[in-house]
Amino acid sequence: MNPDQCPDLRVLSYGGGTQSAALALMSAAGLMPRLDAVVFADTEGELPETYAYAEYVQGHLDRAGIPFIRVSAGSLEAALLSPVRTTSNPTPPAHVLNPDGSAGKVLGYRCSYDFKRRVVTREVKRLANERGGRRGAWKRMLVEQWLGFSVDEIARCKETTECRCGHSRLRAQRGGGDGPGAVGGHRPGCDRCECAGFDPWQVNVWPLIKDFGLAFRRIDTIRWFADNGHPTPPRSACWFCPNSRNVRWASLKDQHPDLWDRACELDEHIRDGGAFNARGGAAFAGQMFLHSARIPLREADLRSNAERQIDAGQGTLFDEAALAVDCIGGTCFT
Repeated sequence: MNPDQCPDLRVLSYGGGTQSAALALMSAAGLMPRLDAVVFADTEGELPETYAYAEYVQGHLDRAGIPFIRVSAGSLEAALLSPVRTTSNPTPPAHVLNPDGSAGKVLGYRCSYDFKRRVVTREVKRLANERGGRRGAWKRMLVEQWLGFSVDEIARCKETTECRCGHSRLRAQRGGGDGPGAVGGHRPGCDRCECAGFDPWQVNVWPLIKDFGLAFRRIDTIRWFADNGHPTPPRSACWFCPNSRNVRWASLKDQHPDLWDRACELDEHIRDGGAFNARGGAAFAGQMFLHSARIPLREADLRSNAERQIDAGQGTLFDEAALAVDCIGGTCFT
């Protein structure tokens, strides 16, 4: 973002985890520019401790006069369990065992888009319209949207793609193809309206990486909480996310046995005609699993590699459970 530009609206997309919580608390304490709103896209599938920390953050924001807005597209778990097949069934990043025995993974999943990105964008537009005093005011405003990515997640940083005209900078044309003109959108003018060039109404900002003089890694962010008298928030992720590693599954089973049972039931459901795996078309040919070993979650060996070595009588230099990142995805929006 051009440092000389003053945004009409400054909003944080709150994901419930370490980085976005730090940004919310920094702004509330006056250590960062003042936010106009913090928007939490709730999948209704976070761990109880994540919701508890969100209430803690909200308390600090309330005292600073910064609105904390919770929006939701409904329960992601309920949508995954729905027996009704529609074109909008959410698709999670499930692990697939193909009919020929080969391993696969659902790459074109939309749970993050349908239950996070889209609902956040809808709310930001509502806030912009409210500030502008009329419907469609977002098209004439400059919105600065903060995203809580740290330096070790820089590959996740992507610029906004929606123009003020309401159309995308790039969009795939119907019929596919990879020849000249296979991608529509702004080139530089819009091919769907009279817009002369791409002009984003929203600018993504990553305060922990650049723009405000910080270059925080995740570990730096964790240290910031301790240095400023805050408890460290838990990692944020749906408790049934297929991107979970063994350390997270084991923790769920040990600390939240009720949620563990529900995750196992969901795992069984997705191999028994779950509507989500087709999005209105033909079901996937392979079998789907929540666990990366592509076996039923109830039967999965949840020990870490270090624990297996110890159980086999082999020593280990490092505690893998303490060092491992408990998510293998790193692609959720917030």
